[in-house]
Amino acid sequence: MTVQIEGTLLYHRKSACLGNFKVNRKILSVRTKERRAISPIIATLLLILIAIAAGVVVYAYVIGFVGNSTTNSGGAQSTISVTACISIAAHCNGGTYYVIVQNVGSTTLSSGGIEQIYFQDITNPATSTISCTLSSSLAPGSQVTISSTAGCSALTGGLPAGYLAGDSMSIKVVAADGGSATTSTKVIS
Repeated sequence: MTVQIEGTLLYHRKSACLGNFKVNRKILSVRTKERRAISPIIATLLLILIAIAAGVVVYAYVIGFVGNSTTNSGGAQSTISVTACISIAAHCNGGTYYVIVQNVGSTTLSSGGIEQIYFQDITNPATSTISCTLSSSLAPGSQVTISSTAGCSALTGGLPAGYLAGDSMSIKVVAADGGSATTSTKVIS
């Protein structure tokens, strides 16, 4: 179709007129580069791979969390509290140390159970462990004083080497069933 007025071509099927300028309609339309998308099959495979990767990450997180929270065999865990005294001379009831373990929970710590006592000298980096086999059971509400001479039927280990008066000492007691308590104290002279 062609429209002419007084010899000027105003409209032609493949061109348009803007004022006195003839412009090809193809030039008027904004040319966009033809973009080719990825194949639907490749897109589906990518989505499946992303879902599998996300599933693996969630699985690893959940297994890590569950593995750390189920270390107890299902029995009741004891609740204990700790008080301690450490001395470079024999000023803790006649010895160089004592640790009072009190059962503040509802389960009994049986005799023969091995209590681990971990000492860490915070001031001078030194650590040690004492293993104590309880000489009698520890009922809820009762306490035992563990020292180099009392509270244990068998005792191995000792205090960290090189501790001095004024050092800060961290003490952690772990019961045979996994219950634990931590305290800290200053070494006295």
